[in-house]
Amino acid sequence: MPNDMSGYPCIEVSSLSKSYAIADARELILSDINLTVNQGEFVSIIGPSGCGKSTLLNIIAGLDQADCGKINVRGVDGERLGKIGYMQQKDLLLPWRSVLDNAAIGLEVQGLSKKEAREKVMEGIDRFGLSGFEALYPYALSGGMRQRVSFLRTMIMDQPIVLLDEPFGALDSLTRVQMQSWLLEVWQLMEKTIVLVTHDVDEALFLSDRICLLSARPGTNSDLLRVELPRPRDHSVLSTVEFSEIKQFLLSRLWAYME
Repeated sequence: MPNDMSGYPCIEVSSLSKSYAIADARELILSDINLTVNQGEFVSIIGPSGCGKSTLLNIIAGLDQADCGKINVRGVDGERLGKIGYMQQKDLLLPWRSVLDNAAIGLEVQGLSKKEAREKVMEGIDRFGLSGFEALYPYALSGGMRQRVSFLRTMIMDQPIVLLDEPFGALDSLTRVQMQSWLLEVWQLMEKTIVLVTHDVDEALFLSDRICLLSARPGTNSDLLRVELPRPRDHSVLSTVEFSEIKQFLLSRLWAYME
């Protein structure tokens, strides 16, 4: 099962700190972060706004650099840029490209011809619920369908590790629930290691094997919680006593940071 904790560490973050120059001074954003994500795990990161969640993903992806600390990805302490799938908050679809061609962009950047990239994308079109939409342009798609295209573009790159930064934040509540269930199916089928940043406690609990809770800025590890809810999951789990108890614990910690 994808949530088997016996897998080897895919991501190891050790004593990581990060600051930015703000108004002629340096402000600490992340402080002494330590996190291990195992092969096949689904881990969510939650915390108050401004605590450095997205900054942590950017550093793991190789888009930004830490002030100090180490990151090992699949046992290697080195260049990470382009070796990890990363889906940011906005879908970033190009309005002049069709669904098929938007999904193929990453493969083309990797060096595949347009024909080869399209053929590979077509292999995943049905799995991502986009069959019949290949020739449409972004303006003709709903928010959920745009996110599916973005997921396909990210997943088709065949990276074993995928980072997701608030992928459902702009969706309405019903579409968000549907996309959460769909993401679990895709994760189980494709056997990826996923790290998700979210502000939604229900979402984190529903999707995750473990949840990393960051404190208010500067963000630092506060709690690392194993989600003891059986898999496979559907949204009926949200009404269970076990779910409510874990949710109350997480909310109490978040509220304490915002006082």
